[in-house]
Amino acid sequence: MSKPTEEEIAQMAQEALEGNDPEKTRDTLLALLEAGGDRADLLHALAATQVALGEAAQALNHILRAERLIEGEAGSEPMLAALMHTRAACYEDLAQAEQAANTYRAITGLEGSHARALQALGHLLLSWGRPDEGQAKLQAYLDDGSDIAEHLEGTAAYLRGAQRVLGDDVHPTLFLEAHREGYCGFFDHHAAAMAEKGWIAEAAVMMRNEAGEVVPSIPDGAPPYAAIRVDLVDPASGQRGQVGERPMVVALQDYEAVAQAPLLLSWPPDDHPFGLWVSTQCPWDHLPIQVRFADPDADAVQLFEPLLADWYRAGWDGAFGAAERGRFHDIVPPVPSGPAGVVAYVDLGRAELRALDDLRERLVALHAEHPIRSVLFGRGFIPA
Repeated sequence: MSKPTEEEIAQMAQEALEGNDPEKTRDTLLALLEAGGDRADLLHALAATQVALGEAAQALNHILRAERLIEGEAGSEPMLAALMHTRAACYEDLAQAEQAANTYRAITGLEGSHARALQALGHLLLSWGRPDEGQAKLQAYLDDGSDIAEHLEGTAAYLRGAQRVLGDDVHPTLFLEAHREGYCGFFDHHAAAMAEKGWIAEAAVMMRNEAGEVVPSIPDGAPPYAAIRVDLVDPASGQRGQVGERPMVVALQDYEAVAQAPLLLSWPPDDHPFGLWVSTQCPWDHLPIQVRFADPDADAVQLFEPLLADWYRAGWDGAFGAAERGRFHDIVPPVPSGPAGVVAYVDLGRAELRALDDLRERLVALHAEHPIRSVLFGRGFIPA
């Protein structure tokens, strides 16, 4: 690409951003940066596109470059605030809650009103197990009152809901039960309807190995325990069907507002020696299971995966269900998440709630050998 003028670069960047293909937008912006040199506006646009594509680590590098470009420039604070918002979003995607919170706090210290940073910080803190500070930040956002009415009204409703949940001292298992019952009821309805057409629910995906044995079919690159059951299958054609859009977030009656964003609730420490939390967003069909170890240098995946594998195999085989139903469906294997942390996602199908009781018992046993700091079932940031 010959070196374009600044006006041509701006025009091409605008056209790329107006398209509906984020991967093409990313590639165009990379090419424009290569042709025209670093520009804070292009780096910001590129980073925002990469965040949307799930490329937070790359986006963070571009945001930091953009911030360095405008450092010390007169009148740069509005641009800096925008860059920092995207930087905080990168940190959130990378499960670096501390860095994200510090970035939002830094934005509120810039000149002018930064209501959206207060709002984002409040939600972050509530989803990180810091309810008092989180409520205070959301109230400060409402007191500021400079945002549009729709956002202010939505935040006010959410804050009232969070205050009600926390004030009523709701046990977190109620949210797990609500998500399970909501999903399983929806699943049962559709499975019964399709059964009349000959479809089978919770069918295992199988194959023949080299010895001619019928064994679970494991996706390429997946660990050997990651067997799959499909929601529905037509045995005549092999066509597969999925029940609903995954993941399914369910609102608990009387506490509907907190289904809109994660609020972490602490599980009373009667029978576990580590912090245990449940999010108000804990979709049963795509449940995040997050573990943080006490040793900051721990290889969290290596410590957690053997336990997870045994538990998942048990659930896939029906240990937490009844005859012909109640088996785990699939798993996204564990990956690192924040310092000494790990996260995996499990579709628990129509398994019973005791599946998580069993997992807690296994985690207690693991804690005796490798101390665990905290565990979180659901969306949010695992507390330190």
